[in-house]
Amino acid sequence: MSRLDRQERVFKALADWRRRKILDLLASDPLTTGELCSRFPKLHRCTVMQHLGVLERANLVIVKREGRLRWNYINALPIK
Repeated sequence: MSRLDRQERVFKALADWRRRKILDLLASDPLTTGELCSRFPKLHRCTVMQHLGVLERANLVIVKREGRLRWNYINALPIK
């Protein structure tokens, strides 16, 4: 993937306020997907998962699985 394609994915990911809010929440501590979903009570879990997928494809979120838990970590490197 070219540098331009990576930049485009990052900018598209940051275009939505909900994805920016997810990144703000992850800035202080990693959160499980369930914890993130609870922070958006008006959104369905599937919608939050779709937003996380966009952030993951843009390499802004790193996911680590521990048993049944899915931990989400911020990766600020693509923004720099």
